Amino acid sequence: MTSNRLDRKIGLWGAVFLLIGNIVGASIFILPGQLAGLAGPGVVIAYFIAAVPAIINCLIAAQVGAILPVSAAGYVFSSVVLHPFLGFLKEWVGILGIMVSVPLLGYGFADYMAYFLPQADRFTIAIGLVISLMLINLAGIHASIRLQMILVVIFVVSLLSFGIGGLFYLDWDLLTPVAPNGIESILNAAVPAFYSYSGFITITAIGEEIKNPGKNIPLTLAITFFFVATIYTLVTLVLPGIIPWQELGKIVAPMTSASKIFLPDWFAIVITLSALLAAATSANVALITASRSFFALARHKIYPEILSHLNSRTNEPVIALLLVGLLTMGGIALKGNIIQYASANVIGLMFYGIVWSIGLIRLPKVLPEHYANAEFKLNIPTIWVAAIIKITISVGFLYVGIVNNLGPAGIYAILIMIGAAYYLLRENHLSKKGISLKQILRNEADQVF
Repeated sequence: MTSNRLDRKIGLWGAVFLLIGNIVGASIFILPGQLAGLAGPGVVIAYFIAAVPAIINCLIAAQVGAILPVSAAGYVFSSVVLHPFLGFLKEWVGILGIMVSVPLLGYGFADYMAYFLPQADRFTIAIGLVISLMLINLAGIHASIRLQMILVVIFVVSLLSFGIGGLFYLDWDLLTPVAPNGIESILNAAVPAFYSYSGFITITAIGEEIKNPGKNIPLTLAITFFFVATIYTLVTLVLPGIIPWQELGKIVAPMTSASKIFLPDWFAIVITLSALLAAATSANVALITASRSFFALARHKIYPEILSHLNSRTNEPVIALLLVGLLTMGGIALKGNIIQYASANVIGLMFYGIVWSIGLIRLPKVLPEHYANAEFKLNIPTIWVAAIIKITISVGFLYVGIVNNLGPAGIYAILIMIGAAYYLLRENHLSKKGISLKQILRNEADQVF
């Protein structure tokens, strides 16, 4: 039996604010402008395409979270219904994703901070953001959620104000032709665009801390998707409808520039501040979820046991949190550009999207009692349709992402092989001591049930 459990301290709206803050990060303030430079006004279509796998992710995350509300549920799920090796690779790829997503957020934060501090060093600001968030999280999840709620309300209101207000100032001539660089440019843009939608599955990483997870996890996903899809549609329509797409690709802070055209001068400051807050909230959740993944895998003996240590006062995995902070700062030191970071992250997301989809098909057979008694349950036909769509899109996105980013993809492949080698060595070591990873994970699933 697993004894070092995390407390269920997060309610429905706490989970919603965490998830919105995670998904709507600095990328929406920067990435649509850069992608418009590639795809033209068709950037809004690229985001529509990216929304399709995001919907499938929501369905899978709702099912997994309702059945296995534990830390790193994606790992437990993939390990039990498929194999612990695939479950580990899923988490390994997720950690690699954190190492590219938090730097993206950190540099996005720095780019908008330049509005206030034009001479400040981007690297220093990005590192400072990670250190600040680590200190807040060391104080406990409650402090982190309270901060998250305040910041999310501020930037969501400003984004909706920008998007809705901008509809009245659209220059429809700027939105034609929709695909000046061809349909292929829109498909290529959809891959990094999916990065902006990629955070839904993180809800499963903190399932152990959510109250009434069978009900609240699916509700959290539904509410969050509605707000996120609305915001992204408005922003990607308004930006190229206000500023010519040829110029958007060259602007570092496109939403600040666009807001100056149709909103009062002071609103540019609000938009800039909102971008800072969005980057902070996304990086905050990335640190939380990654630390829970390390904690869970250490609890299951994959990583060193010290990473499963909980602080006696806050009951938080502080050592795992510190490790995640160090890894993300290492990612910041690589100094890649935003599209490279986003594309590399999507390659990993598509890989374990395929793993999750296969696992979803096998779920009713491998965990029949869990499935039969789940508070939220997809019927068998829906499971098959969702899985097939997800696998098809994931293979397509993988191809486009790899072909357009051979360098980052090669590095990613090497890092995945390093993770695979580590797992095989660790499994062999535990096996010699008479410890079965399969049995540990099955016990975890049964204990939750």
